[in-house]
Amino acid sequence: MPYNDYVQRGTTPTQTTTANGAQPLLPDDMQKEIIKNAVELSAAGRFMKKRRMARGVQRMPVLDQKPTASFITGDTGLKPTTTMAWRNVYLNAEEIACIVPIPINVINDIDYDLWGEIRPEIEEAIGVALDMAIFFGTGAPASWPTAIVPAAIAASNTVTQGTGVDVAADTNNVLAAVEADGFFPDGFVMRQDLRAAFRGLRTTTNEFVFKDGEVGVEGTMFGRTPGAREGTLFGLPARSLLNGTFETYDAATANAGKLIAADWSQFILGVREELEMKIFDSGVIQDTTGAITFNLLQQDMVAARFVARFAWACPNPLNRTNTNSTTRYPAAVLRDAA
Repeated sequence: MPYNDYVQRGTTPTQTTTANGAQPLLPDDMQKEIIKNAVELSAAGRFMKKRRMARGVQRMPVLDQKPTASFITGDTGLKPTTTMAWRNVYLNAEEIACIVPIPINVINDIDYDLWGEIRPEIEEAIGVALDMAIFFGTGAPASWPTAIVPAAIAASNTVTQGTGVDVAADTNNVLAAVEADGFFPDGFVMRQDLRAAFRGLRTTTNEFVFKDGEVGVEGTMFGRTPGAREGTLFGLPARSLLNGTFETYDAATANAGKLIAADWSQFILGVREELEMKIFDSGVIQDTTGAITFNLLQQDMVAARFVARFAWACPNPLNRTNTNSTTRYPAAVLRDAA
């Protein structure tokens, strides 16, 4: 990670379209609206059940052994005993943070609410870090559980695209894997390019399955209709991500996961501390070797420090459909062909 990045003034305005520090925000004869994409917040935060944490660690008892009962023979037959057991699952809150140093002169010369522009972008960056860690394990703290995609793969809850007659059949088989483990899938998170895969589905007579304003596959809508940013697959919410997490994972992983179906009520996102921004105008910023990269007081700079603390867990409680914890998991994955 870098420790010497900061928001630079940039060079004198030119006709170039390349990145130019904060110079495009400095007042000039220009359109005041900043052109940018809407920020993409965490999909894990969108789907998972949230729990507030009063401390950095929270313990949850989870049922691990169900009782049994049986019929009794005769009027005086012996009634059997039974037992139950629980295990502990922990939410361990870990910190996600970054610092944005900016020269004071640059702030004074900018004709915008700079912090109002920066904060939502930081929120997106934190959402990306959260999704990468929870879904794929990228950058995840050691105290966190196995990420959703590798855990689903370990439980053999995977379908390789192309196994069925089309992507709709493959997706249905992903749902079936979650259901076979005794859970009720209630939503999808998927890679952006799958939208085109669903839109491109055709009938046996070569007609498009999806048409504007019409539901295609039963209970499914992912065309260009209003609200299709988050569509439905088989009647369940389906969100394609624009924050780059799937693409980053795909670039680094063969046979990568491209769609996650889950019973999201079984996943808990612990919130110990919402995003907090604090401004500093004195102090130093160091790199991992201890070298000072910025001295705020001496260099007339301010630094915005952003901090949030999250935890997550998948208790994976025992159920009677699948009593084997090594093959039971409340999520399944559609993967690319190897």
